Amino acid sequence: MSDKSNIPEITDSDCLAAMDHLYAYLNGELKDKEKHALVEHHLGHCKSCFSRAEMERQINSRLKASGVKEMPETLQKRLRGILDKF
Repeated sequence: MSDKSNIPEITDSDCLAAMDHLYAYLNGELKDKEKHALVEHHLGHCKSCFSRAEMERQINSRLKASGVKEMPETLQKRLRGILDKF
């Protein structure tokens, strides 16, 4: 039988704090080393949040794979026209 007394209990507030930074973490935009470490630690101990993070990774991966690399010329011209008016 294993001793689980060393593993802190995960609370809803821990999950909320981790989710506040999840997208920045997944996109490599979370520059605060302490927050980065906290999110990693939380994901390593909370199955629910880990599953959420994995789902978001899969969605991002599929979106990137299906994305168009270059904007159609007609859209580029429209945007240039709009920006030129500013």
